[in-house]
Amino acid sequence: MAIQANPVPAAPVDDRKVVLVAEDDPFISRMYQIKLESAGLRVIVKANGRDAYEAVKLNAPSLLLLDINMPELTGLELLSALAGDNFDFSTMPVMVLTNSSNPEDRKTAQSYGADYLVKADYTPREVLDMIQTKLGINPVAPKTA
Repeated sequence: MAIQANPVPAAPVDDRKVVLVAEDDPFISRMYQIKLESAGLRVIVKANGRDAYEAVKLNAPSLLLLDINMPELTGLELLSALAGDNFDFSTMPVMVLTNSSNPEDRKTAQSYGADYLVKADYTPREVLDMIQTKLGINPVAPKTA
């Protein structure tokens, strides 16, 4: 009689959408990480532009939420570096979320197809709603008692 080995269970598949948050302010990045994860998204946080650039190349996130003023590479330098690598921005929506209301920064970000949001103009809930819309996710209505 042959002994049958127990099959090895397959690793669970994580099919959640991935949002890369590139933000050097730990309070803001943690706030968005909590907000996005509570909505069922997987979140990768990077605190500087160089690490964010590498994470985009390595992880192919579903969406990039990008600050402009970061160490090592600014958000706009990160976009330029990706463009220099012939990155296809149509495969990953970019939302620039920044304190800068500089019209030149806005124009540069939009030249890469990025949405440009000034932090003071949007609540985290509004940003989450925009992310869900970009990713084609229908938010789950809150449960009522």
